[in-house]
Amino acid sequence: MKRLIINTANDELDIVLQLEEKVFCKTSNSKMHHNETMLPLIDELLGESKIDIKDIDEFGVVIGPGSFTGIRVGVATVKAFRDGLGGVAKGINNLDYLFSLAVKQNPEVKVVAILGSKDSYFVARNVNGILYKYERNLTLNELKNIAKDSPVGMFKPDENLNYFVVKFDPKILIDCFERFQDTSLVPVYYQLSQAENEKIKKGNVEIKEATAKDLDAIYEIEKGNIKVNTLTKEYIDSILKDKNYKIFVTLFNEKIVGFIILQITDEINIDSIAVDKQYRNIGLATKLIARAEQFALDMGINTISLEVRKRNITAYLLYEKLGFKIRRERKGYYQDGDDCLEMVKQLN
Repeated sequence: MKRLIINTANDELDIVLQLEEKVFCKTSNSKMHHNETMLPLIDELLGESKIDIKDIDEFGVVIGPGSFTGIRVGVATVKAFRDGLGGVAKGINNLDYLFSLAVKQNPEVKVVAILGSKDSYFVARNVNGILYKYERNLTLNELKNIAKDSPVGMFKPDENLNYFVVKFDPKILIDCFERFQDTSLVPVYYQLSQAENEKIKKGNVEIKEATAKDLDAIYEIEKGNIKVNTLTKEYIDSILKDKNYKIFVTLFNEKIVGFIILQITDEINIDSIAVDKQYRNIGLATKLIARAEQFALDMGINTISLEVRKRNITAYLLYEKLGFKIRRERKGYYQDGDDCLEMVKQLN
């Protein structure tokens, strides 16, 4: 197997050539742009290894996050190789690569970060054994709150943080190439949150109790929510009529864009919660949960609970942030074999 893997997403340019069991590499910290140094280095590597670019079976490229220009250069080059020469081409997420490097140096590491634009950071965090990559840039304070006192793995020094710099390892890059199967080669550009914050500031948000006329809107949001078992329209209709349940909807500029279903027992259980994809990451789920907590207190109930897939790290982190604690873990709870985390929060 002959592989050529390119990493142009960072300040350092890395090129790795694998010929069966032999590994060759070139790195460059030149101040020149990667598009000026990359191809000459590839030519050097191929010449020293005495093979032709046509002999390469598989191509790999780090697709980001990182340098916007660098990512475009690397992805465009690998696409050209793939389209012109054939063979397999796969993308590697830079945060996966960084975390793999960091763990080799420090097995206890939990957080890695890449400095982005405007003093923001691309961040990944080990949560319950799963690497969660934040879908937006985080501020320095947000990163510090996540890392707490633990050192953050980084590609280069950052005096604002308790950090350690990872060391380049071509075998780790090859291992990431083998573990991940992304053949789309779509660049990863996580966005800043300013636009999202402006969107919520300018919009009018209202939460109200759902009625029968809201059934269609609730069902459309449910269908668009990524789930293994989607709630049927008939089930939602029955819930609307059941005194042991309560549904609240959130409206953004008078349009229903989210809902929460509550089951009333000796505690309030969040049976389901969903927000339209176009309106996520602007705090609407948090507002729905706050409304559920107020409903519980109005009912004289001090405990609110929910169930979440262990692999649904986005939801888990939200619930953890809002004060929910893991009550127990249920192995193989869902029909597809996923584990379930039962979480609970005691209200004042």
